[in-house]
Amino acid sequence: KKEDKPETLVDERFLMTPSYAIEKVKEKSDSMGLLARDNINLCLDLIKKYSHNNDELISKNEKTLDRLEDELETYLVKISSMDLSIDDSIKLSKLSHSISNFERIGDYGVNILKIKRRMHQNKVHFTQDANRELEIMSRAVQEITEKAIDAFIKDDAKLAAEIEPLEQVINNLKEELRARHSKRLQDNECTIENGMLFFDIINSFERIADHCSNLAVCIIELSN
Repeated sequence: KKEDKPETLVDERFLMTPSYAIEKVKEKSDSMGLLARDNINLCLDLIKKYSHNNDELISKNEKTLDRLEDELETYLVKISSMDLSIDDSIKLSKLSHSISNFERIGDYGVNILKIKRRMHQNKVHFTQDANRELEIMSRAVQEITEKAIDAFIKDDAKLAAEIEPLEQVINNLKEELRARHSKRLQDNECTIENGMLFFDIINSFERIADHCSNLAVCIIELSN
């Protein structure tokens, strides 16, 4: 099957008007943020139940995220060589920072995908308690991702300010779940392999929250 050549993300001619070019990059960055958010939601669904269709969709979306980061960053470098106003320079800095974080959020989503794929292939299952704990942390990760992407799209510093406390909650949850799962390992309620996979998932959760926090800090600092 012949694949269509991907469309050019941003027209080179826009570089003649840097402020307009930056606005076009913002539009594409918004789309990238939404795609990263959707991929995290798909990955969180996999925590509950593995789905081959979701596996394929997540992998496809990840390729798009990588392409978006590469092309948008290259385009931003070209814009940075132009004569920019202070306002445009601030916007460009925010976009570059955010695009990088979107891509990293996507990477940790794929890490979760690989873990669940391996569990499905090897017929590995967590205990009921472990699944219940992952569900609680999943909801927190979903909330922080939604808030971070929404704050970026709307350039809403007030909404961004809600993210740091939530990130701290997720950090605390990680430590609590780590302790609980270590106890299960000591009591031989699950295997060493299960333990490592569980720790990998909650570590990925924490890293997603960290990148959401990075987005929020950028939005708040540059708004000031």
